[in-house]
Amino acid sequence: MMEALLNKNDFIGLDQSTWFFCGAEAPVHRKVMDAVLEYMVSRTRGPWGRERNAEKEWACKTNLAGLFGGRANNIALMSSSSEAISMVAQAVPLAPGDNVVINNLEFPSGVLPWLALKRQGVEVRVARHSNWGMETDDILNLVDDRTRLVMTSHVSYLSGTRIDYVKLYEQLRNTNALMLLDATQSLGVVPVDIRHTDMLVCSSYKWLLSTHGAGVLALNPGRIESLIPTYVGWRSVVGAPGEDRFASYEVHHDARRFELGYPSYPTVYALECATRLLLETGIDKIEQHVLALGGQLMEQLQALGLQVMTPSDPARRAGNVSIAHARAEEIAAKLAEQDVYVMGSDDRVRASIHAFTDSADIRRLTSLLPAVINGGA
Repeated sequence: MMEALLNKNDFIGLDQSTWFFCGAEAPVHRKVMDAVLEYMVSRTRGPWGRERNAEKEWACKTNLAGLFGGRANNIALMSSSSEAISMVAQAVPLAPGDNVVINNLEFPSGVLPWLALKRQGVEVRVARHSNWGMETDDILNLVDDRTRLVMTSHVSYLSGTRIDYVKLYEQLRNTNALMLLDATQSLGVVPVDIRHTDMLVCSSYKWLLSTHGAGVLALNPGRIESLIPTYVGWRSVVGAPGEDRFASYEVHHDARRFELGYPSYPTVYALECATRLLLETGIDKIEQHVLALGGQLMEQLQALGLQVMTPSDPARRAGNVSIAHARAEEIAAKLAEQDVYVMGSDDRVRASIHAFTDSADIRRLTSLLPAVINGGA
């Protein structure tokens, strides 16, 4: 019997539901809700509130840097990970005949910005999964001297497969290709290291336990000096507005060059609180917890005769466990009627395990599944 690392009573609604939904969005932690209220109170203080916003923004970036070993000044806060990926896609120097490599375990936000580049004569190469797994060689075999960027998720939203991005980056450092890592399905639940990618993106409202409204873009200085966004805003540039602003501008030399204007400060307050909570709990402890519970869940799913898509090897998975099923949406809807929340789409049911999950949650899900799948619930 494994107890939760984070107290369920600290989350709103977990006394009435079983939450396997973090791959989509997190439940609301009471401290995170209080943090959003703190922002509202700061607004009442005029200029002092602005100072508090700046302090929270820096603290938030510092916490994020602590999660993946980076530096706060190399982090930009944007509206979403989709925006971050799109801005990177427009910033990478590309010419007709160049190519970008992605894979078919990617979420649409990691696919569409590259497809849009086809209009510029850029080729998009897609590595194909084998039995829902993705080996680094499957990606590297598509890389040549015209490859300018490789993008991969650390953990697949679809199958829960954890891709060995460290091994991938070791090989890509010897090429002309930059690497963009999407850590949306991993940051906050398993270790992530910015030193093994050129760029990292992540959403705020899933495993990071925050709210909608922010996308994280982290840069690893070294190979990205020439990466200049095609979009520019007042926060992107050096210096206060003056007369010369009508003639020229200079973008910041750090990640601020990707920030066009103010971030969503309610989200910043929430994200600062949530990331502090995760750091205090310890990512290594959270990883051990979710891998152990994931192992329990996979054993029980296999005992039910279900097709598990997620690798059994703990080194090849994180918090997501997926089963293949043609009636995935129907199964998820029936479970939701009994206040058990999973994701059902893309012909798979996905259960996401976080620090607040315990063995009782696993038992509840697996006890309901047979009747739900067989149409008895």
